[in-house]
Formats: sequence, structure tokens, C-alpha cells
Amino acid sequence: MQLEPKFQEIMRRNPLFKNLSEGDFQETIQHTAFSQLKAGESLFRQQQPAKEFFLLANGKMKLNLLSFEGTEKVVDIINPGNTFAEAIIFSGMPGYPVNAEALEDSGLLRINAEAYKKILHGSPEACFKVMACLSVRLHWLMAEMDRLTLHNVTYRLISYLLEDVPDDMSEAAVVRLSVPKHVVASRISVTPETFSRTLKRLTKEGLLEVHDNHIVLNNPEELRRIVSI
Repeated sequence: MQLEPKFQEIMRRNPLFKNLSEGDFQETIQHTAFSQLKAGESLFRQQQPAKEFFLLANGKMKLNLLSFEGTEKVVDIINPGNTFAEAIIFSGMPGYPVNAEALEDSGLLRINAEAYKKILHGSPEACFKVMACLSVRLHWLMAEMDRLTLHNVTYRLISYLLEDVPDDMSEAAVVRLSVPKHVVASRISVTPETFSRTLKRLTKEGLLEVHDNHIVLNNPEELRRIVSI
């Protein structure tokens, strides 16, 4: 079945596809399918055979790992327009390294990894541009590891809240939490209890105001100073 034009447009805007020739792009589309997931539904499990990578068209996904005790660690939260599981393109790994689950009703594009890889073999220029895109992703992951392993809870929480706040904004900013607080806590590698205590402390200090699914950053400049120390 031919992929709908609106999904083709979403693909074309993504760095993994925008540098493909029109012919190669159309070939990729022939190996792409659209799927829908309900909130809470699993897309794939860790070590499940990896034959596809994905582009989220709408909704929200989480990538997670489970410990032997069943404790969840949220590795990443995927927003619309972004790809995930794309490491299998070059790594040759037989199975997915994480679990993927829909946080809300979601629509996603499933791209056959082997077919895409063959297309890149025929276009060195596109291949190098894709590798550059994946390199940026790798640098982000390394920075994320640094943030989660070398810094305290306050630093991690403030850094997360400041992610989408413009660097030059000095007045109060509103951060809307698009996922439950316990998911955010797992994302920054703290327990929900520690997450709540840290929020309360920063609120008492006048730096934050917590209102259900959004948080007001009363003094972004001071919060930036804290994480720059």
C-alpha cells in the first residue's frame, strides 16, 4: 500500500531521508509501512529480532530498560518527527537493545533497515550525511551519560526543565510536562520520591511553582547559574 502523502512529507523532513535523491526516496517509501499503537502498547522488546527502524508521526513513545528486579529505566522519550532504533542500520546488532512502548496513542512509520542500507550503499554522499546525523546523536548520548553519572539530582532536574527554554529568556517560563512525573523521574535516573522532594525544595526556595502538568520556572537565570557551577 502506498504511503500517504502526509507521511511522505514527515519522512522527507527528517535528516535520515532529506538528502536522498527522489528515486532513492521513492524506493525507501516502498519499504515503509504505517502502524498505530494504543497507549501502553509495546512496539518491540529488548533482544527481539531487529529488522526495522522507526519514525514517530504522532503521539509519544518511550524507550526503556528493565532491571532483573523489574525496575524501569527510561532511556529516551521520542517526540513526533524523530527516528529511533536507527542504530541497527550500521551496527548489525541482531536484536533491539531496549524496549519501546507507546506513552499515548501513537502513529509511526516502520522502515525496513536492510532496504534502506542498500540504498545508502548506492549513494556515498547520502551515506556520509546520514553518518553525520548519527554522529550528532552519538554526541548527544555521550553528553546525556555525563549528565546522568557525574551530576547530582538537582543538576539533572534543572537541566531537564531548561532543555526547551531559550538561553536568552530571563523572565518566568512555563514548562509543560508531556509525560507523567514518574516517567520524567526515570528519565533523569532518580526515584519518584527523590524527584518530588527535589521539586518541593526548589519550590520552597522560590525557584519553581508546580501546577499539575506544568512547572513555572520563576528565575531561569538563577537556575542556569546553579547548573553552571
